[in-house]
Amino acid sequence: MAEEGSKKLFSHSDVSGHASRKDCWIAIHGKVYDVTKFLEDHPGGEDVLLHASASGDATEAFEDVGHSTSAISMMNSYLIGSIKDYVPPSASKTATIGGNDAPPNFRGMPRKKGPPAPNTFLDFLLPLFVLGLAFAAWYYLTFIAKS
Repeated sequence: MAEEGSKKLFSHSDVSGHASRKDCWIAIHGKVYDVTKFLEDHPGGEDVLLHASASGDATEAFEDVGHSTSAISMMNSYLIGSIKDYVPPSASKTATIGGNDAPPNFRGMPRKKGPPAPNTFLDFLLPLFVLGLAFAAWYYLTFIAKS
């Protein structure tokens, strides 16, 4: 652990060393948060945070869940420092991550695909065609082929 001005710098091993119910830190986008007081209030349960803490970097898990804007703004109150020599996973994501002390801004991040396209006429017609074909085959084999 080192200090640069008023900002504390931590290593990944420093963060993963704080992975208990009494002392829990997580790292998201190179920022270190002390979430010990938030464990019981976390909607996903405390085990999610404890597991993320033990892994050393919770960035991917945090992004996969899709947190609300109020949850993201709440992160500042738990910020205690940043990861020493943090390198973002890709240069393209660097521009979309917030400033030095701000939590990540997810408005610029790629989103998951939306709902599927509305049903088309073929989505309705194809199953009816298969059902009609099956009925015709049954009728032919039951009544016509016996004669």
